[in-house]
Amino acid sequence: MNQPTPTVTPFGAELRLSRTARGLSQLALSSAVGTPSRHVSFLETGRSRPSREMVERISEALHLPLRERNRLHVAAGLAPAYPDDVLDSAELAVFRSVIDRLLASHDPFPAYVVDGHWNIVRANAAATALLPPDGERNLVKLTYAGAWRNLITNWDDVAWPGIGRLQADAARFPADEVLASLVVLAVAQARGARKIVAGSSDRVLCPIFRLGDETVRTVSVVAQFGSPRDVTLEELRIELFYPADVAADEYFHRVASLP
Repeated sequence: MNQPTPTVTPFGAELRLSRTARGLSQLALSSAVGTPSRHVSFLETGRSRPSREMVERISEALHLPLRERNRLHVAAGLAPAYPDDVLDSAELAVFRSVIDRLLASHDPFPAYVVDGHWNIVRANAAATALLPPDGERNLVKLTYAGAWRNLITNWDDVAWPGIGRLQADAARFPADEVLASLVVLAVAQARGARKIVAGSSDRVLCPIFRLGDETVRTVSVVAQFGSPRDVTLEELRIELFYPADVAADEYFHRVASLP
């Protein structure tokens, strides 16, 4: 008698998407997980159902971020393994306090907190002063199609490195349509911008702003929580801008002292 063809399960579909997005064969994944390739094949086709331990082993082998790990757990019919609390929740109060202290201590230099979709969710006073009145608070949209494009004098230099960061995020979340749309937007806006070639004299590519009649050179640093076990905390990034020269330092201090 003919055996019924197994139906691909939600877990099987998610696993295949995550595996192929990272360029791994079933054999390579099975070797990293420590299970026969036949078992990986059965998981993808729906012949086998994974245990919670197997989902975690696969997640580790694929270096999945916490949100993607939760997706695999849910697809396997299991509860999410990692909390996903909003930043303003009581559960994240201590971490929110740390963020707010860092933002305040960074004044008079700009600092933004950006979520997994590059939305600015917190900012100190110096950073807020740079935000446009139109209400746009997405860092990608601001930089590539919004008010900041005309403020950044070396936009051609920083455009493609910024897209590289964005594409890396999208690769980690292959099913995230919001990130995919931001990549499309940025790439479309950056057509014609020159790409930095090997041998560039710039050690770190950082934005240079034209603010009023002044050129303000900055150095940007990205800070994140170490070894987070919460989805929101893992995805948060704190973008810190420092003055790159005396003129920029004086500009930020002078602006901060204005009434």
